[in-house]
Amino acid sequence: MSVERHPIPGGVLESYALPGGPGVPLVVLGGVETGMRTIAGTEGVLDRRWEGRARARRVIVLGRPIPDDPADAERIMHPRVMADAVATALRALGLGPAAMEAESGGGRISLWLTVDHPDLVDRLVLAAVASETPPGSPMAERMARWIEVAEAGDWGTFFATMARSMNPGPSQETGSFAAAARLQPKPATPERFIGELRATLDPSSFVTDRLGEIAVPALVLAGEQDQVVPLAATRLVADRIRGARFVTDPACGHTVRSSFRDYEAVVESFLAEGD
Repeated sequence: MSVERHPIPGGVLESYALPGGPGVPLVVLGGVETGMRTIAGTEGVLDRRWEGRARARRVIVLGRPIPDDPADAERIMHPRVMADAVATALRALGLGPAAMEAESGGGRISLWLTVDHPDLVDRLVLAAVASETPPGSPMAERMARWIEVAEAGDWGTFFATMARSMNPGPSQETGSFAAAARLQPKPATPERFIGELRATLDPSSFVTDRLGEIAVPALVLAGEQDQVVPLAATRLVADRIRGARFVTDPACGHTVRSSFRDYEAVVESFLAEGD
């Protein structure tokens, strides 16, 4: 399979599909880090990560929009604008209602997609998601610091700081995270990543007041040690969506997809209910 590029207003959106079983198709959206790179060139990684899910269903992994003009990144990376871009891509792919599996920043996009384009969403799996970034909150202050460091181009400090926030435990300052600080990696498309962070602070991206409109089954997962998206913020999403299931892992941090106990089994069971 190859990466497809779907025209959207002001840019393109990449998609990568893994053929799978007869279950309800699954659309995957990652966190804001997805904007650090294009999907093209990561096909092998995506195959390995999602081949298990594809045993039961077709899996479509979506990237973040690539703006025609990098200066337009903040506008095009607004969660609601990205939700419209996702809707355009899903209709181009001929997908009817599909399940959504989204993490962190991808969750807010999925929430906007569900309220603005309800015909495209069958059910929701949301991991470490916040429907808003309240001004003055620790979450908003943390994002503002990340933006400041990223805009200064100090990627070594940025990645080391972010990595320490991903998982609980003192070991986070060693190993690969220390190596990242030494090597000072640079994102392939930093303007997309910074643009999404900035847009997420914009109150017009907050979707909390619309969550009561969501009528599809929802599974909301959170790590109780999350240092990026507070547990209370994810609990708010679960409380506002009618009938949503809220499941937490006491030892898990922000990297729910990789660190949440029995994540694959919990999600597969929920998705199977819709098949």
